[in-house]
Amino acid sequence: MKYVMKYVMILCLYSIISCKEKQNTTKINSLKNIVNNNLGEKLKIPDSLEVYYPFSNSHNKEMLNSELKIYSHIDASCGTCIENLQAWNKLIPELNEKDVQVYLICSSDDKFELLKYFFESKEIDNFHHYLFLDYNNQYIKQNGFMLENKNFETVLINDYNEILLMGEIIFSREMKELYFSEIEKISNKNH
Repeated sequence: MKYVMKYVMILCLYSIISCKEKQNTTKINSLKNIVNNNLGEKLKIPDSLEVYYPFSNSHNKEMLNSELKIYSHIDASCGTCIENLQAWNKLIPELNEKDVQVYLICSSDDKFELLKYFFESKEIDNFHHYLFLDYNNQYIKQNGFMLENKNFETVLINDYNEILLMGEIIFSREMKELYFSEIEKISNKNH
């Protein structure tokens, strides 16, 4: 009986491990499919976006006429997500130096009250870039692949709005390096 119990335990553990590996493989394959199906596709940008300047002294009121653009979605109903604007505040000048325009598309469940509170209370201060407010959440709805994984909410696109890269640039050093490498490659090819 003792040996039978050990055998059953080993069999159960093997089954659990096999299922986990299968789930991970399935999840990885699913994510690969999303990337493969969307690279080269056009990013859909709603006409209904409203420009928001958090501070009247925003430096970046002029939009660059850039061939390359980065679009990133910010959930403005999430305090932690709003705090990520500080990381973007540091990264945007680097990208602008490379002639890349950044568009931060914000959606909200609270009519952007939390976002405005963060700026008015100086929780986020010296943010010199504009934001785009999406009152109807059309950006995410029209680009459904972004719903599959938060990492897909940041994309690099070309002048034709074709998606060149997908991945979160502010949290991953590897993705940041990949973005900058791709930007450099495209810039060198065009000059």
